[in-house]
Amino acid sequence: MIIDGIINNNVVSSRDDDGKEVVAMGKGIGFGRKKGDVLPEDEIDKIFTIEDEEALRRFKDLLTSIPLEYLQVSNEIISYAKEKLDTELHPNIYLTLTDHISFAIRRKEEGQIFPIPMENEIRRFYPLEYHIGTHAVSLIQHRLGYQLPIDEAAALAIHFVNAELNIKVRDTWKITKMMGDILNIVSSEFEGLKKECVEKDSFVTGIKLLSYRLIMAQPVKEKCDEKLLNFIKENYMKEWEMAGKVSAYVMEGYECHFTEEEKLYFAIQIKRMNDLLG
Repeated sequence: MIIDGIINNNVVSSRDDDGKEVVAMGKGIGFGRKKGDVLPEDEIDKIFTIEDEEALRRFKDLLTSIPLEYLQVSNEIISYAKEKLDTELHPNIYLTLTDHISFAIRRKEEGQIFPIPMENEIRRFYPLEYHIGTHAVSLIQHRLGYQLPIDEAAALAIHFVNAELNIKVRDTWKITKMMGDILNIVSSEFEGLKKECVEKDSFVTGIKLLSYRLIMAQPVKEKCDEKLLNFIKENYMKEWEMAGKVSAYVMEGYECHFTEEEKLYFAIQIKRMNDLLG
């Protein structure tokens, strides 16, 4: 690899075989070198490929101002997350997570400790990502010597949700809030849904998918099954009424529109969960 630019003693920019800019990390790989020098592959610990030019620029700017250890810990956490989630993550996670770790440590040093909003919802709706967040908090303490508040796990978890779905942080917070609001509305009238149990997981997953669609995508126009719709209205009146209440709430609070199909299947989900959980 040919060095395209020196970011710091441990990080340089280069080009891959397709001519796209990449960032290479390795202990001392930039020391004493200059643009145009050949970079021995055995000195490279990690190559970061970020497609978005603005994100790549921000990543390089960030790396000029933080210790190498922050990037190394971030990379270790992301590797752990990929293994646990068994999925690819959007490359921007290297920027967003490293930046978050740096910011969280700076807040810690300055004594600025703030509660994480919707921690309970994040722990409930994204249990695996939250587990990764707790692992990250432990690793930061072990590797960097900073003991962050345990609720920082929730804020870290959000970055992995973003990277899985390839959406912005603000959209993840909005989706999470909508999920919590919907579950609270339904639970207020269906006591069984207040229980924490395995059977509730599929209902929560359904709310997650619904909230994602409402926030991020346009509704798909499909012809509603009139016979099924009439059956639900006549036989599951309480569930249908609840679906209507939730639909009205997200329209007023989020300006998002339920389709008739979504109301129909949401009512069926409520009925199924209520029967299971009593």
